[in-house]
Amino acid sequence: MDKKLISIKKLLVNPENPRFDAVRNPTEAINLMMTKAGKTIFNLATDVAKHGLNPSKSLMVVEVRKNSFLPLEGNRRVVALKLLDNPELASSEKLIEAFKELKREYNSQIPVEVECTIFPDKESASHWVNLEHTGKNNGVGVLSWNSEQRQRFIALYAGKKGSYAIQLFDFADENNLDRSKVDSTTLDRLISTPLVRKQIGIHFPDRVLELIKSRAKVVGNLRKIFTTMSDPNFKVGDVYTASQRENWIEQIIGTSRNKQGKTGAFDKKERSDRKPIGLFRPSDVPYKLKNRQLQKLYDELKDPEILNFPNAAHDLLRSFLECSLVAYLKQVKKYSDALKVKKKNQNNLTLTDILDYLSNQNVSPIEDKSVRSIAKQLISDDRKSYSVERMNMVNHNENWFSEEDDVRNAWVKMEPLFKVILRPKKMKL
Repeated sequence: MDKKLISIKKLLVNPENPRFDAVRNPTEAINLMMTKAGKTIFNLATDVAKHGLNPSKSLMVVEVRKNSFLPLEGNRRVVALKLLDNPELASSEKLIEAFKELKREYNSQIPVEVECTIFPDKESASHWVNLEHTGKNNGVGVLSWNSEQRQRFIALYAGKKGSYAIQLFDFADENNLDRSKVDSTTLDRLISTPLVRKQIGIHFPDRVLELIKSRAKVVGNLRKIFTTMSDPNFKVGDVYTASQRENWIEQIIGTSRNKQGKTGAFDKKERSDRKPIGLFRPSDVPYKLKNRQLQKLYDELKDPEILNFPNAAHDLLRSFLECSLVAYLKQVKKYSDALKVKKKNQNNLTLTDILDYLSNQNVSPIEDKSVRSIAKQLISDDRKSYSVERMNMVNHNENWFSEEDDVRNAWVKMEPLFKVILRPKKMKL
């Protein structure tokens, strides 16, 4: 067998694709594949257009006639390349337009040749095709990654912090905890619930594991959790819903509830031991607000139980920030000035307008440079949980959701600003 680069135009589409029933010719094969799996082939074509073909895998082909090659492995790639080369081959107007758009955007980098391994006949290629598609084969074939391994790959090679479960696994390894029989996906499901994380003694500001209880306490809690999750009688259904997870963690770690048995509501002693960390610490920020609207928002936000509803809490924190800033500007008689210097010609101030005004040292009534810097960061650090952009996503982006740690982290960043805007000289909010 030989390896060589072969033009896309010399590659056929195999009508005898094991993924589907056999058809009569390559044209029917394309139509069938696009009908059955058009979206996935378009996704493959998009990836090829952006990144090229996988350099670790060549197509396996046989020459069926002079300068015509039939793929035995890689038929989907051939179809994707054929459609990138000639979008009119797609099975619907919608797909034709989509492939045309891809071709317009990435035309110069779309491959026109493919590295192929040429076999003398189908039989000589069958062993390798079989290994490519039939799993482990006692270690000879392709070994797919489990969920933990995929997450670890992301952490190692994609430059991202691993999932919550992977970070806990790493913490467990550092502390000699046996987690060999714990499924990472199930653990991720378990700790997706804020109350569970609170009981364990952990949180994830900026998606990075931190302890909020002593290391010994967290290790002890995780040992109980891992032991129970490793038991053959444990089932994923035990922790499938949020209420099940809260009940489960209560039984495993041994927390108590109030007399009414309300999920997440601690008795007085339990509550006093679990003051909100980084969010409205009463001893540090005893706001006594005269403005009724601000007082109502504050009363809701200072209750620790609201953190069981992080999306609502994050959205409410944004409202509290905006209302506080408006009240502050009006109290110090700077609202009209802020209107004059805002970027867009409108009759009202947006949250971004106000923060931009307060961060400008030439006009801001805030003297503290570090507090002005916070105002700037709220509109410039788009990826942070405290940014206006991220807080807006709670309402305007269906693919984004907030977690308890996002709310806590947002408050930690904003607190110095609140201390200034809610306590200006002679101000009675």
